[in-house]
Amino acid sequence: MATEADDRRESGDEGFVQLLTAEQFKLLRYIAIWLGDPEAASNVLQDTNLVLWRKSTEFKRGTNFSAWARQIAYWEVRAYVRDERRDRHVFSEEVIEQLAAKTTNESYDAEVRVSLRHCLQQISKANLRLLQKRYEEGLSITALAKQVGKSDSAVKVGLLRLRRALLKCIKLRLADST
Repeated sequence: MATEADDRRESGDEGFVQLLTAEQFKLLRYIAIWLGDPEAASNVLQDTNLVLWRKSTEFKRGTNFSAWARQIAYWEVRAYVRDERRDRHVFSEEVIEQLAAKTTNESYDAEVRVSLRHCLQQISKANLRLLQKRYEEGLSITALAKQVGKSDSAVKVGLLRLRRALLKCIKLRLADST
C-alpha cells in the first residue's frame, strides 16, 4: 500500500531531480571550499546527494532548494572531517605496501652493509688500502696507479677482482643468514 510520501515522491521525482542536477556544480564548489581536496569533495558530494535523495520528501516545494542542499552538504562535510580525524592513522593499501617494501629494503641493505664490513676484514691490508684510496679518497685510476707503481690496466683489473671477491663473500654471507 503506497503512502502519501511515496505518492509525493513519485509525482515530484522529476522536479526534484531537476533541482538536484542544477545544484551539483554549486554544491561541489561549496564542499571543495570547506575541504580543499577535490577528490574528497567529490566523495562528500556523492554522500550529500544520497542524503538529499533520501530526504527529498522533507523538502518543501517553493522554498530555497540551494540553502536546504547546502545545509545538508555542510553536515556531510562535518561528518567527513570527523571521520577523517578519527581515521588519521589508517593508511591506504598502497601506502602500507610502500612502507613494507621500504622496511624490507632497509633491512636487506643493513644486512648487506654488515656482510660487507665482515668481508672487508677478510682481505689483505694492501688491498684494503687500495679500496680506501679509490672509494673513500676518490682517487682516479691514473693517480692510484702512479701511487702504487702499476699500470692503469693493472689497477683496473685488481679493483675488478676485489669487487668480485667482495660480492661473492657478501652473497655467501647473505645465503647463510637465510
